[in-house]
Amino acid sequence: MQIIKHKESKVNVNYFYFSGKVDLDEKYFIEKIKQGCAAPGEKNYQTNIKGKMTDWGFFLSDQNFLKIFTKFVRYVDDNLNMSNYTLANAWGFELNFNERTLMHIHTEALWSGVLYLSSSNQTLNFPDIGEKLKPEIGTFALFSPFLHHGCERNDDKFPKYGISFNVNEIRPWD
Repeated sequence: MQIIKHKESKVNVNYFYFSGKVDLDEKYFIEKIKQGCAAPGEKNYQTNIKGKMTDWGFFLSDQNFLKIFTKFVRYVDDNLNMSNYTLANAWGFELNFNERTLMHIHTEALWSGVLYLSSSNQTLNFPDIGEKLKPEIGTFALFSPFLHHGCERNDDKFPKYGISFNVNEIRPWD
């Protein structure tokens, strides 16, 4: 084998990060997450979420979630030039005292998001861009999936609840 050239470097890339707040029925979603974390197929402590988690597709057909998701889609469509996409997965999580989410990215997604259902001091950290999102009922972030994100251990004595989701490009060649 002969290597002709070997280069390694960082490349600047455009990204997006939007945060905001929506009205929602947090009690409805929290109860659904509790049910989903106890149901067959749950992903408790099996993923980057080192806490309780529903299965990956738990909220894909939930009409209450889809009404909120449609608002996100309208904003993304009005402000970004994206290819065709579809909601690929949407899961709920519960992080109790001393639980956390490992730093990670969403490699397969076109864009990603999180919607919080409770208030917490356990911020969602985006070290690549110096952003931190403090969870409050209805706060959300929509972001480029290659942005590293995660949260330190939960120091609150009460759980943090949320719904995370990924949107994938529709590729007709697949």
